[in-house]
Amino acid sequence: MSKQQTDLEFLKSSGPVEAEMIQEVLQNNGIDCTLQGDAAANIVPATGDLDEVRIWVKPEDAAKAKELLEAFFTPVENSEALEDGDDGTKEQS
Repeated sequence: MSKQQTDLEFLKSSGPVEAEMIQEVLQNNGIDCTLQGDAAANIVPATGDLDEVRIWVKPEDAAKAKELLEAFFTPVENSEALEDGDDGTKEQS
């Protein structure tokens, strides 16, 4: 059985740069993943569905991977990023 038959297709990215960012986030958090389609996308700029890069993870890692990527790609509101300092100024947390 091939690796892709035992892994779950987690998501599709719009190109190799985004896929490599996702791969780095997952691997830095202990989740193995495999990219499929990045070689074709590197030759010609991404222009459509054929240029997608698929990211595969093990089924048991899918929930953690989804949680990590939602946290990584969800923008933080200014009110969440700033806290009042002792002197009344705003500080980055």
